[in-house]
Amino acid sequence: MKTSDFRIGWRLLLQERAYSAVTILGLALGFTACFLLMAYVRFSFSYDSHVPQADRVYVAKNRINILEHGGWFDNTPINLLAVAEASPLAEAAAVALPGSSTLSQNGTLSTIEILLASPALPKVLGLRALEGDLAAALERPEGIALTESKARQLLGAARGVLGKTITMEGKQYQVLAVLPDPPAASTLHYALLAGTSSQLVPKNMRKSLDKNDSSNWGGIISRLYVRLAPGATPQALQRVLQEAHDHSPLIATLPPDVLQRLNGRKVSDIALTALRDWYFDPELASNSSSAKHGDARLVLGVAAIGALILLLAAINYVNLATVRVMRRRAEIAMRKVLGASHARVAAMLMAESLLASMLAAGCGLLLAWLLLPGWAQLLNRPLATVMGPGAVLAALAVGLFSGVLAGLHPAWLALRVRPVQALAARGGQETYGTTWLRRGVTVFQMTCAMALVASTLAVAWQTRYASSANPGFDAQPLLVLELPSLMWQGQAPRQMRDALLRVPGVEGVAASPSPAGRYYLGLNNPVRTSTGVSATLQQRSVSPSFFQVYGVAPLAGRSFDPQREQENNDDVVVLNAAAAKVLGFASPQAAVGQSVALESRGSEVRPVVIGVVPDLRYQSLRETPAPVLYRNNLHASVLTVRYHGDMADLERAVDALWRQYFPDTIPEMRRAASYFAENYDDDARLAAMLAAGSAMALLLSAFGIYVLAAYNVQRRAREIVLRKLYGARRGAVARLLGKEFAWMLGCAALLGLPPAALAIQRYLSEFAERAPVGHWTLLAALGAVLAVALGATIRHTLAALRMSPALALRS
Repeated sequence: MKTSDFRIGWRLLLQERAYSAVTILGLALGFTACFLLMAYVRFSFSYDSHVPQADRVYVAKNRINILEHGGWFDNTPINLLAVAEASPLAEAAAVALPGSSTLSQNGTLSTIEILLASPALPKVLGLRALEGDLAAALERPEGIALTESKARQLLGAARGVLGKTITMEGKQYQVLAVLPDPPAASTLHYALLAGTSSQLVPKNMRKSLDKNDSSNWGGIISRLYVRLAPGATPQALQRVLQEAHDHSPLIATLPPDVLQRLNGRKVSDIALTALRDWYFDPELASNSSSAKHGDARLVLGVAAIGALILLLAAINYVNLATVRVMRRRAEIAMRKVLGASHARVAAMLMAESLLASMLAAGCGLLLAWLLLPGWAQLLNRPLATVMGPGAVLAALAVGLFSGVLAGLHPAWLALRVRPVQALAARGGQETYGTTWLRRGVTVFQMTCAMALVASTLAVAWQTRYASSANPGFDAQPLLVLELPSLMWQGQAPRQMRDALLRVPGVEGVAASPSPAGRYYLGLNNPVRTSTGVSATLQQRSVSPSFFQVYGVAPLAGRSFDPQREQENNDDVVVLNAAAAKVLGFASPQAAVGQSVALESRGSEVRPVVIGVVPDLRYQSLRETPAPVLYRNNLHASVLTVRYHGDMADLERAVDALWRQYFPDTIPEMRRAASYFAENYDDDARLAAMLAAGSAMALLLSAFGIYVLAAYNVQRRAREIVLRKLYGARRGAVARLLGKEFAWMLGCAALLGLPPAALAIQRYLSEFAERAPVGHWTLLAALGAVLAVALGATIRHTLAALRMSPALALRS
């Protein structure tokens, strides 16, 4: 191609401004959608890529097989840190515990994201201080390290702040180091780094962080990171960690019947995942108890949708370019007569295609840049860092490649133009094969649009259904408060509860270990019946008023009664229906009055089951309700308030009381229903991405149908007017034109709806409880594409009905 080819292409684009605007705008919209979706894909696949020699860093995970509803967990017993440190297979090992704390500055409280880490974490993850001594910050109880942006925000500068102090929850901390901000695509986020021996660690938690305490083998509160020694393999270190757990003191404390139920499986499986693969670990992504993980299949699906939308836009360009080539047959023939070679003709068409594609890519980049902040907010991902020079060059390369591919078919058609026929105004129609190719790509467009619309409707419907599913109680009159300490720690938690009971409109206050709707692993210990049946049950410590506040009536027996039970009463327990079933009771009524054996404070107790309650929805609809044993004690830090009246009034009263009893912390209160909706944030984002893709696919499909309809009317103009001259009515002419699109729509339905149905079933299979989706989503998708087809063809159908026979036969 020569520079003159591009000049000619530019002049042709300016001569036919309407054609050029439609062509470039259609392609630009395809590029915009593709670039936005690919920004999310690129961000997702860049997690932890900043860690030096990340291929040698591994993260431990844990599957507890004695749980009735197990699965893999991010955290492992902290004792494995000591095992890894002692092994020559590990160059360094460290644990990390993400959390948050309340910062006090100039009389204003704010929340700061913290990370508690053992001293070797900088070596494992390659952390380097911009200023100061990071090792001292992790070793000294009052020492901390701030990120660069947080230091600038709190202390006014990112340099020269060493030795300055900040106040958190009533204690002073000294800045000993300043760190770079962790990248957005990092699985560890923090604004402040402190050691596991820091004052930030609550007193009741310090024993749990002792890596040499044998009683900690039963807990999983920390995430273990390991940097392998040169030449070591993760499989070898995994065997060392597994063997240590298999011979831990925990095993000796388990009853023989619990070990027997494992059927040869280990009590816990320990595995290592490469740091670069940890975000997309499918075993962790499928467990709602784990930290947020991505689904690689979903992200690859988003990438496929982005590529598909760009392909649909390119197909529309090819359709338009094909029609334009057919109209320019005389020009092309004259160039050939004047000596233009096949290469020169092809170069001219390719230059025009490249010019249009690059202009569209530039416009698409601009639109994507303008829409990126809103797109990032919708997906809750910091995507701004993705739009760098590398991404711009990659986008322009995609535009160049697309232009080459899109120009191949028009160039091929131009090469097949025969000068004698073209100049004699004969043979101006496409070949039989080309006509069917255009029909095929239009069917492909409708197929993609139909499948995307059906999938979008199913995901959105299931998300809506799950978000509003009945959790087993009415969440509307409930306000949840997350206290900074357990109920038995000091007087403030109980004073706060008593003060809430005096607020007008408050009908009850209950304590529990975790908000309903948020995953809670808690204590899981073997429970044995008098008949010898045992099961590992989740134990929830609740106050006597818990079931009354939540409005839960027992299925059998009675629930805890504030008038009858005192707090910290180990004599009675309540089971949920799943626990009664797994313990072998024939019915909820059969469990009432039976005694069970369980461990409490190092000794065995035998409380009596006083009642069985329904299975409350503590998790998302993806999991079946876990078997729960409710105990009556104050090992809880969450208050739930039942209120009759305007919840905003209650929130103002709670805010005032909180400042009175917990002046050094920020009030943490939320409506109870919000916890359930939070479980489906990722599903809502998926629905949003699918909706954007579906809308774009429908738009591009409409564009393709419009072009094909216009060409069909032009191609069959003489046939139409001859039919009219021989007495064909308007309805017959409309059916003639509509019949072609009817069978194309039918083919699209046959090709698009079965894969959509399979994709919908696969998505719904992840849920233990599903919305009654049925087949209405498929029918709605068919109706949407039908409406688009009608809207896109009606103008040209009406034009055909008004067509003048004299003009059509003369042309």
